Amino acid sequence: MADIYIVYTGVDREVARRLHDALEARWAVWWDEQLVGSYPQYIEAEMQKAKCVVYVNSQTARDKDTIVGELEIARKQKKPIIPVLIDDTEAPYPLGTYSAVTLGAWTGDQSLEGWKQLVIKISEVVAPREKPPRPDAILDDRLRLPGLFMSVSSHETQLSPEDAISVAAAFRYPYVLLSAYDWDPGRLPGAGTSGAERIADDRAAALDALRRAGGLILMDSGNYEASRRGDAQWTPKLFAAALARAPHDLACSFDVMNPSRDPNAAFDEIVASVHRDRAFTSAPIVPIIHAPRLAGGHDLEHFPTLLRNLASELRPPLLAIPERELGPGLICRIKAMMRIRAALDALPFYQPVHLLGTGNPWSIVTLTAAGADSFDGLEWCRVVVDRANHRLNHFQHFDFFIEQSMNSPYEVTQAAVRSDDIHFAGKTAIHNLDYYSEIAALLQDACRRKALEALVTSLLHQANTRQLTQAVPDLFK
Repeated sequence: MADIYIVYTGVDREVARRLHDALEARWAVWWDEQLVGSYPQYIEAEMQKAKCVVYVNSQTARDKDTIVGELEIARKQKKPIIPVLIDDTEAPYPLGTYSAVTLGAWTGDQSLEGWKQLVIKISEVVAPREKPPRPDAILDDRLRLPGLFMSVSSHETQLSPEDAISVAAAFRYPYVLLSAYDWDPGRLPGAGTSGAERIADDRAAALDALRRAGGLILMDSGNYEASRRGDAQWTPKLFAAALARAPHDLACSFDVMNPSRDPNAAFDEIVASVHRDRAFTSAPIVPIIHAPRLAGGHDLEHFPTLLRNLASELRPPLLAIPERELGPGLICRIKAMMRIRAALDALPFYQPVHLLGTGNPWSIVTLTAAGADSFDGLEWCRVVVDRANHRLNHFQHFDFFIEQSMNSPYEVTQAAVRSDDIHFAGKTAIHNLDYYSEIAALLQDACRRKALEALVTSLLHQANTRQLTQAVPDLFK
C-alpha cells in the first residue's frame, strides 16, 4: 500500500521521477510507471490505497483531461492533495485554493525551502517510515556531502589569506571558508594607507580567481579572529561591511557568542541574530550556534533540542557548531554529535550540520559517522599530512613527505613539488589539499555505499577502531 500517489503528465516525467526517488527514501510511493493493465481501473484502485496525493502542476498538466480526471478521483475519495508548482501556472480550480509548494525547475536539491515545505506537508498527513537520509549534495549540487572546507585566516597560519586563496584556486579546491575579519580594511596591515589597499586588492583578485575556478565560498563571521586577537570592537556593522566587499556563496551568522542558559531565551537571541544578518546579504545564512558556557566547559543538556528547534524555525542549508564545544575529547564529541543527529532526525527533513574547526582526519571521519556533514579547518596551512598514516606533522617537516606528492595522481601536485616558482609553504599546502581532496572523495563514496565503518577502520587502524567501537558501540548502527 502506497503512502503517496504522484499525479503528473508525461511532459513532466523527469520531475516526477526525481520526486519519486527522493520521497521513496522515507515513504512508499506509487506512480504510473508501476502500472500494469487498464489505466482507469488500476489508477482508481491505487488512488484508493494511497494516503496522500502529490500533484505536479504545470501548464501542460493543468490543461490535460486525464490529469483533471485523476484529481477528481482523488477529491471524491477525499484524499489530501498537495500541489507542487514547477512553473508559474496556477493550479486548476478548485486546487488553486489548496496550500501548494513551489519547486520551480527542481533538480533534486533537498536543501531548498520548497522541498522542505513539501516534506513537512506530507509528514503532517503520513508519518515517514524512515528517518531522513543524508543527501548526496545540497545547494543545487554545489556542495557534495560530506564536504570539507579549507579555512583561510590571518591568524597563526603559514600562508597569508591572499596566498592561501591563490593556492586553493591553483589546485581548484572547491570549498573555502574565509573570515569576514580579514576583509575589513581597518584591520589590514597598514590600515588607512596605500599598502592596505594593495593587500585588499590582492585578496579580491585571488578570490575572483578562486570563484572562476568553481570555488564555493563560505564567509565566516570573523569572531574567531576577533576573539583570538582580543578585539572587542568587531561588530555586526563591520561584519555587514565586509560581506558587502567580499563575494561569497554562503555566510555564517554573526554568532551569539554566549547564549542564555535558558533554551527559550537562547532560541530568541539566535533567531533574532539570523534575521538581522539576512539583511546584510542575498546569500543563504548559516547560523553559528554556541552551547551555553559552564565553568570548564559547555552546557549540552538542552543543546540538541535547541538545534532542532532552530532548524525547524530557520530551515538553513547548514547549522554550524564549534567542534571544541562538544566536549573535551573526541569520544565525548562523537557522543554529543550522535545526540544532536538523533534530535535533528526527528525533523521531517534532513538538516545538515557543519562543524567549525575540524581539520584532523580522525575527527572528520568519526564525526561524519556520528552525523556531521561538513567541516572546516586550518590544518591544511598549519601542519603537513602524512598521507600514509593519516597523521598531522609539523609544517616544516614536508621534506619527509615530498615523495608522497611526487606520486600523487593529481598533476598539479606533481608539478607544484617540482616547480622552482612555488615556495615551500605553497608546496606544503598543495600537498595537504591533495590529501583532503582524496579524503572527501572517500567519505562521499563511503556514505553512498553505507561503508563508513570500513573507511574509519582503514584510517584509524584496527586497534584504534576497536577502542572506538567499545566506547561508542552504536556509532555504526
